[in-house]
Amino acid sequence: MSETNSSYPFAGARIKAMESSLITKDKLNRIIESKDFDMAMRVLSEIGYAQPVPTGATFEQMIDKELAAADELLLEVSPNDTFIKIMRAQKDYHNLKVLIKLLMQDKSLEEAELTPGNLAVDTLRRAITENNYYDLPPHMTDAMFFIDKRFAVALDASIIGVAMDRAYAKEVKELFLQMDDELVTKYFNAYFDLSNIIAFMRIRVSGHSKESFEDAHLHGGTISKLTFSEAFDLADESVMSALAKGDYAAVLAPAFDEYQKTGRLYMMEKAKDDYLLSMLRAHRHDMFSVAPIMCYYVAKQREAAAIRMVMTAKLGGIDGQVVSNRVKELL
Repeated sequence: MSETNSSYPFAGARIKAMESSLITKDKLNRIIESKDFDMAMRVLSEIGYAQPVPTGATFEQMIDKELAAADELLLEVSPNDTFIKIMRAQKDYHNLKVLIKLLMQDKSLEEAELTPGNLAVDTLRRAITENNYYDLPPHMTDAMFFIDKRFAVALDASIIGVAMDRAYAKEVKELFLQMDDELVTKYFNAYFDLSNIIAFMRIRVSGHSKESFEDAHLHGGTISKLTFSEAFDLADESVMSALAKGDYAAVLAPAFDEYQKTGRLYMMEKAKDDYLLSMLRAHRHDMFSVAPIMCYYVAKQREAAAIRMVMTAKLGGIDGQVVSNRVKELL
């Protein structure tokens, strides 16, 4: 938190000045419409992304530079330390997932270039190499002991994601309850509710058991595990009415229709993230709240994900129209 400029109006004014640098849908379309990867890299530079671009930088390095700048801004302008912890916690759990998987593959833990969240990457490396988790947050510590216990029976990499996601949800819920901000609470309740609905559908589609979902269920939302359990054996056409009420029903209905036609769930992820951004967008001009900071920070993550998708597609020669249909909304 900034020690000299810790007020929401100051933060909102700083964020307002930064919003013009965000990548718009029109700018992203210029990249999508580029004839090849090299042209896409030139356009990415021309539209001002990650300027000044270091000589020979890859698009991943450009993305990392922009995300690091967003983190620095968050730390500088946010008047609320708990909010900073909430927004940066996901990086810690992502980093730990990556490091555990490297360890399982007998690869160097220095191999991955990781952006720190609330915890230094060296703290995470030391924890898993020394099997000493007591410098980690309580829920992360519990997750590590759970993984160790399961790995003693069988090395199942899928356990890593399940354990880390559950611990992340518990940590964030504790933090947003502590912060007691209406928008932050509403956002993360919706994030975990919609994530649980999507995970529920994936597990059903893949033919796994109800118990598999109960293990994966995130505790941060408002839809109870019992509600999901009772819906698990319903026919597809009854599932959405059992789980998705109010806004969630309207948000997921088109994506669910797409799933029923194609058997694919990717549009649900898009619907979830578009809804969450729209929730923030509706409050982005409230200069006496956390909303402008939160909206900008989430928008930078969305921007990075969109650029990564487009540039990866360019490398793989994927049709631009296919990519355009899957890109999520930008601020």
